[in-house]
Amino acid sequence: MANNNAHILVVDDEPDIRNILQDILQDEGYTVSVAENAEQARIRFKNDQPNLVLLDIWMPGEDGISVLKQWVETEQLANTPVVMISGHGTVENAVEAVRLGAYDFLEKPLSTGKLLLSVERGLENASLRAENQKLKSRLSRDEPMIANSDASRELMRHVQLLGPTDSWVFITGESGTGKHLVAKKVHENSPRVDNAFVELNLAAMPAENVAQALFGSEQNGTVMLGRFEAAKGGTLFINEVLDLTTDTQNKLYSALQERQFLRLGGTQYVELDVRVIVTTSGDPQKAVSDGLFREDLYYHLNVIPIEVPPLRQRKQDLPELIAMFIDSTASKTQAAAPEITPAALQWLNDYSWPGNVRQLQNIVQRLIVLNMGKIIDVEQVKSALGGDARIETESNITAIPDYFNHDMRAAKEAFERSYLTHHLSLVDGNVSALAKKIGLERTHLYRKLKSLDVNTKDSKT
Repeated sequence: MANNNAHILVVDDEPDIRNILQDILQDEGYTVSVAENAEQARIRFKNDQPNLVLLDIWMPGEDGISVLKQWVETEQLANTPVVMISGHGTVENAVEAVRLGAYDFLEKPLSTGKLLLSVERGLENASLRAENQKLKSRLSRDEPMIANSDASRELMRHVQLLGPTDSWVFITGESGTGKHLVAKKVHENSPRVDNAFVELNLAAMPAENVAQALFGSEQNGTVMLGRFEAAKGGTLFINEVLDLTTDTQNKLYSALQERQFLRLGGTQYVELDVRVIVTTSGDPQKAVSDGLFREDLYYHLNVIPIEVPPLRQRKQDLPELIAMFIDSTASKTQAAAPEITPAALQWLNDYSWPGNVRQLQNIVQRLIVLNMGKIIDVEQVKSALGGDARIETESNITAIPDYFNHDMRAAKEAFERSYLTHHLSLVDGNVSALAKKIGLERTHLYRKLKSLDVNTKDSKT
């Protein structure tokens, strides 16, 4: 039985064959579009987004193998099977086509029965692949959010409330707190859960490549799909959004505002159908006030804000987190998990965890790998954390300044402001004395004090 919603693209340079194939397939209930050469095939493929392609190998100019290879290399096929057809079929042609990614190979003259069977099986195969992707997505949802502390329970409440809204979400929090997991849980609680969760990590990508990665591109007939199109119907997750360049911010704002966008070099608008979730470990409001991030884009994205608390504010989660990381590491290594002494657990609990959950996971994994099936005691925990001389516990460490949680620019400014204010108080607000004390030219020091909004009068006794 034909899938009446399936769209099939027929590519062949012979008009008679195109017409015959179109008639046969339409009689079976399929929607059919046609193309007579490689250039038309690319245009029809881009515009129609067919569910299956019948592609002739031998065509004037560029052949079907080249078209197939280009589609595969630019990752455009996804779940679109391609059935190659040829009047001069050889074993070598068939092997090459299948090696490149073709679903099947048919020889001319075409048998109607074989044609329809190949089309039906190709569409069934694509459907099964799509279902497998959904199953893999569901399996990845097994990663739980531990919520034993008040802070974590409040975070979970926000996730459950916001998930079904389909609004854009702006997640903030220190590095390593689990912003990525929170974003996935929002997606999993949304109506888009059975569609893709596509990620773009700006921290791991050169700035000049970000726009193409987001919007895709068109050049010399070659179409590269971006993350927006890959996430169609699902969720696009942008990590460290404050790293966007001004030009890309402008393009993103336009796309979100108009609900459509152009690929780089493209001329036809593409509909935007995604939920956008962004994160940052920096201070977005300061980035806006400093002119580094568009204010209207910030408010456009910040429909619903979520702040992920640091691990030091949710210590009640630690025992279950540690147990979870022990179980997962032991399972992956297929070895018996070691026991941890109560004293070692207490030491882990007392540590300040500046690297948050990510640091905890790394430390637990290190302890498990180095102590398979053995007892983990305090000394091993100290060693894993860096030794007695460097370990930071809440009982023997000076509190980490708040500006450690900011981005580099903000942290530098906060340190300079604190440093200058401290030394100004020691010289009773005397700028000349301060310049001599800290080894900075006086004119430059005046500019620095002004830029940091440090009032020398406040330091005078």
